[in-house]
Amino acid sequence: MTDKTKEEELREHVRAVREGHGANCSSIGSVIDTLFVAQVAAGALLAAVAAALASESDSDSASDSDSDSDSASEDP
Repeated sequence: MTDKTKEEELREHVRAVREGHGANCSSIGSVIDTLFVAQVAAGALLAAVAAALASESDSDSASDSDSDSDSASEDP
């Protein structure tokens, strides 16, 4: 079988050739990458919010304990 014959056979069976990232994947296959990136971004955002809230509550409790110790020393 020559290259010319193989090429003709392929042309009969190939409907379309798409180029680009994940071009020949199914539609769900191309969405998986997007879902993965969205989950990573959501996790990073959640971690940032949790860290901000934790540091805020730490500073609030520190200021509360300072004011408690000040008021305790003022009481006779």
